[in-house]
Amino acid sequence: MAQRRKQRDWTKVRIVLVGIVFFLALGALWARAFWVQIYKGPALAAQARDQYWTEQTVRGLRGEIVDREGRLLAQSVAAQSVFARPQKIAKPKEVAAHLAPILRVDTAKLERSLRSTSSFVWLARKIGDPMAKAVAEAQLPGIFLTEEQDRYYPQGHLAGQMLGFTGVDNNGLEGVEKTFEDRLKGRSLKIRMQRDATGRLLDGQGLDPALAKGQDVRLTLDTWLQGVVEESLSKVVKKYEGRYGTSLAIHVPTGEILAWAQYPFFNPNEFQGSRAAVWRNRPALDVFEPGSTIKPLLVAAALEEGVCAPADTFSCENGRWRRWGHTFKDTHAYKELTVSEIVKYSSNIGAAKIGLDLGVARYYRYLRRLGFGEPTGLPLPGEGSGILPEPGKWRQVRLATSSFGQGIGVTMLQLAQAYLCLANDGVRIPLRLVHSPETSSTASRQVFSRSTARTVQEMMRQVVESNGTGTRARVSGLTVGGKTGTSQKASPQGGYGNTYVAAFVGFFPAISPEYMIVTLVDEPRRNHYGGVVAAPVVREVAQKMAAAPHFALQFKTNTSTETVSHKSTTIRPKRHVAKKAVPPVQQGVMPDLTGASLRRAMELAHAYGQMPVLKGQGQVVVKQYPAAGRQANTKRWTLWLKPAS
Repeated sequence: MAQRRKQRDWTKVRIVLVGIVFFLALGALWARAFWVQIYKGPALAAQARDQYWTEQTVRGLRGEIVDREGRLLAQSVAAQSVFARPQKIAKPKEVAAHLAPILRVDTAKLERSLRSTSSFVWLARKIGDPMAKAVAEAQLPGIFLTEEQDRYYPQGHLAGQMLGFTGVDNNGLEGVEKTFEDRLKGRSLKIRMQRDATGRLLDGQGLDPALAKGQDVRLTLDTWLQGVVEESLSKVVKKYEGRYGTSLAIHVPTGEILAWAQYPFFNPNEFQGSRAAVWRNRPALDVFEPGSTIKPLLVAAALEEGVCAPADTFSCENGRWRRWGHTFKDTHAYKELTVSEIVKYSSNIGAAKIGLDLGVARYYRYLRRLGFGEPTGLPLPGEGSGILPEPGKWRQVRLATSSFGQGIGVTMLQLAQAYLCLANDGVRIPLRLVHSPETSSTASRQVFSRSTARTVQEMMRQVVESNGTGTRARVSGLTVGGKTGTSQKASPQGGYGNTYVAAFVGFFPAISPEYMIVTLVDEPRRNHYGGVVAAPVVREVAQKMAAAPHFALQFKTNTSTETVSHKSTTIRPKRHVAKKAVPPVQQGVMPDLTGASLRRAMELAHAYGQMPVLKGQGQVVVKQYPAAGRQANTKRWTLWLKPAS
């Protein structure tokens, strides 16, 4: 009995201990819950949200570049890019072997990218839709597609060098794209994006694309005329095997540049595969000696200063004149020429003598007033200033050679700016390339009197119309004025080599011009004279402009002047030409255009989506290809012309 009393009942003790343990465990749980819910709650909730939501900075679409009529020249479009999250790729070698053929990249290089320690790796940027579809269908672990912006130039190579291009991150790198980067680029907005468990972005909240889009830029270019000038320029560069060619078309009263052409062409859509020499914006950057194109400007200065008169004569020394240890030469052995004939026949000796009479100070002053020696101020990156030495560095021999365009350097824009002054009755107005936004420009100023400018315009008319050096710029029914230029290029070894620049400046109508074309071909091999190589561009462009209803041109006829209005297709008064009625557009059937006016034929061609090849001179179609009744759109049209009777 005593032994039983000594045994204690441990049941109650166990119950108490279990209760204590349970209480402590419950207290720990409550403490943990307090820690998680109250103390760490906000931070953990934010961490949970970050697993499914993220804040991203998104840039709006880049603004568009359009021509004067709103036709698209550059726009932004959606493109797919491929990226990887290497930490999610367990077997990078297998993934690389599967993905490399789709992306058309080296397998070993791709595998190295997939083994990167970075959390994000670009694999391919802005790929085509077929490639993006193949990547999506492969469903490879750790490989994702995302949408980016890509810059697209719907007109292809049209004005490619002047437009410039953007880089892979859609920032402007050249041309108008670079100049107006701040205006064109989209605004950056922060938006909330939801993502799934793999980290893939799902959608955006509260993003209005219109709010972030960049502003547009509207140029003065005319897309139709740009195509015409590019085609004409490419023909002469290829025909005469030139290194490159450039051409500008300008509306004289406003200074607006309607076409900015270069050949070889440059397609901004393919800039990564192009050489810098191809995308170089040569009219703004390249400097060349103007050669004989400087002579009308020299003569205008001499006339303005009263140094000479149009009928004054100068001895041209039978084509050879030796002074100061130098021999000056003409292409023909002229004895005496009037000032007008010096321009008409492009006498170097006659121009040198006029320049010597004018003197360094006055000649230099007019060159500066015309804009030589400084950029024109067009909104383009890196525009050249040319080479115009200070007058204190000129000797008599430099004055003589500069009078026929040697020893000074100009850009094509500077030459166009100077001739724009002459064509605009002596008033210098700025060249314009951009309609909107408005860009700062210099005020107009009178450089030559109206009388002087009109006198030189008449001299330039004789260059083309009266058997001068520019006869290949003639257009039947239209008066054209112009000046040829053939400048020998300096040799790297010193002096002048055996390569040339062929140039021609033409405007029409010849007196009080409406339009001007400036053309240059560098190092033509088959012929190097500006009147042979470059002048035909003016003729072909003028012919096609004459037939286009949206250009206003005046034509000389036997009894009256015909005005083609850009606002109306009415021609007043009618010519004495038997015009054949041309049937309306039929389904793919070639109309009979023989006997029709060139203007009407071009209207029909445009309706069929054709840009005909024009052969011969005149305003009436005498022959056509394809023949009437044949399929209209299987071949490019060719029209043969004759003058109006």
